[in-house]
Amino acid sequence: MYYPNRQVLGDQLAEKLTQFKNTDSIIFCLKKSSLISCIELAAHLHAYIYILQYAEIPDPFDVTRTLGAITQKGDFVLNPVISRAEYDYIAMDFLSVIEERKRDAFSQINAQADPNPNFNMEAFNNRNILLFADILSTQFQIEVALHILKSYKPALITGVCGNITSEISDKFNIETDGVTYMDILPNTFFDDEHYFEQPDSFTEEQKIKMANNISLYWA
Repeated sequence: MYYPNRQVLGDQLAEKLTQFKNTDSIIFCLKKSSLISCIELAAHLHAYIYILQYAEIPDPFDVTRTLGAITQKGDFVLNPVISRAEYDYIAMDFLSVIEERKRDAFSQINAQADPNPNFNMEAFNNRNILLFADILSTQFQIEVALHILKSYKPALITGVCGNITSEISDKFNIETDGVTYMDILPNTFFDDEHYFEQPDSFTEEQKIKMANNISLYWA
């Protein structure tokens, strides 16, 4: 499915999610590239926005893939396509390299501006959480978000996406309490921008500022 722009996608998803309007829900934005759709959705639902922040760690055994991620708290999250047994096998030869990359990733996060400077993480408790991306073709962001949410007790976790591949929709179905999509794709080899006729007209910094302002407005 194709969209004129990300704002239109946010509007269309809001029509499917009216049950969350004025419920103090939190939209957990899985990708910064999805922020414009996320902001539009939040404006309709009067919801808060939390932006996922993490640093990827390359696989020293296979440079074409990501081994895992480091969260803002310094936790390591294994890429879900890699089994624990495979990770242990890789670590047998590359443990020192992996540990060094974890430290570098954590330093990288600490050097970046916090995209959620006014967000109290305790707000995840007893709230409806919408795990959101406009286009999603990997499990990775879902896994990192769910790891973060494990420390809290949300009332509900639901998956929300514009276009999602069938494989990743299975992950959402298993890991959440419900899902809302615009389109399920058999597979995709295109980047996210392919599905939008008009590109974003804002920088990442501007989008993060708008997302923070939305949260402050409803607070």
